[in-house]
Amino acid sequence: MFNTLALTTVTVFFCLTNVLFSSETLATNDTQKAEGIHADTCPTVFYQLQLSLDASACHVFAGTLPASITYHSNQSPKAVQLFFRQQIDTPFTQAFDHNRILLHLEGNHKIIIISPDGRGSQVDILINPS
Repeated sequence: MFNTLALTTVTVFFCLTNVLFSSETLATNDTQKAEGIHADTCPTVFYQLQLSLDASACHVFAGTLPASITYHSNQSPKAVQLFFRQQIDTPFTQAFDHNRILLHLEGNHKIIIISPDGRGSQVDILINPS
């Protein structure tokens, strides 16, 4: 049987990887707002949001705003959700869509998407212009 979800996931991954490599050539000083991110390491902070201490496989898309980062955490989606909720001190909205947890902060200026990924989670953070 053919698994369309797996095919879609792989296709999205390759598209995002393609964007990553093309956006690295467009990097500007706005990347400094992401706390000195390097392609070979995961930052601890991304636009004033602390990342999980076990963040790995980071892909940063931060040439100019909108900026985003995708990373893997070995924690469950619920544990990652709790981690972010503990550091958020501003109003936010939360939604569930297609087995993903969505957190919208600062009037959609910051969006966090937490998805199941194997035995852990994939975390996507999008920073929109104000």
